[in-house]
Amino acid sequence: MKKLLIVGMLILPIFASSVLYADEIIDQINEGLKAYEAKDYKVAVEELKFVTAQLQKLDAAKNQKLLPKPLAGWTAEKVDNNGNQMAMSMLGGGSSMKARYTKKSDKETEQVDIEIAANSPILAMMTMMINNPAVLGADDSMSPYRYKRIKGVKKVDKNSTEITLSVIGQIMIKITGTKLKDQAVLEQYLDTIDIDKLKAELL
Repeated sequence: MKKLLIVGMLILPIFASSVLYADEIIDQINEGLKAYEAKDYKVAVEELKFVTAQLQKLDAAKNQKLLPKPLAGWTAEKVDNNGNQMAMSMLGGGSSMKARYTKKSDKETEQVDIEIAANSPILAMMTMMINNPAVLGADDSMSPYRYKRIKGVKKVDKNSTEITLSVIGQIMIKITGTKLKDQAVLEQYLDTIDIDKLKAELL
């Protein structure tokens, strides 16, 4: 009984905050509706802008769960996705999420960054680049790449390797490894990404 009470005390604040957050959104929708009915369109627009921003935050938090868990021996670092999402909004909208994983070895720290973007106009440009051999040929550090049946491009610099994949032209997956001892870890992380779930949730 004591264990159930402790669990309840831990869960209740989280549940309460979620309910309050949802109620806040509903309240703002109602305020926007009242302003619309009163023909105060400027106020209605401002209220709905607030609602849109809050819903985008909820959507972004949900999308973060699509990112993979760290591999054995690796640690997931806390990252701020607000900048990415704001940039996506300025470039025509879409969803964006990112994660960072680190592994300490000897005196250096290996790092893997994963970024996923969907439903953005800029993805069309990325897909065109991936499908254009002339563009890839102009940069010696870049080469065509394929993960299973997904086309992409691989860029290799002195201390980093970057793989960018285009999933049906609507989802971009970019994984960057820095100071990796074994480049195979990049595909190991790709293997942990559920591509079908990405398509189901983001498209």
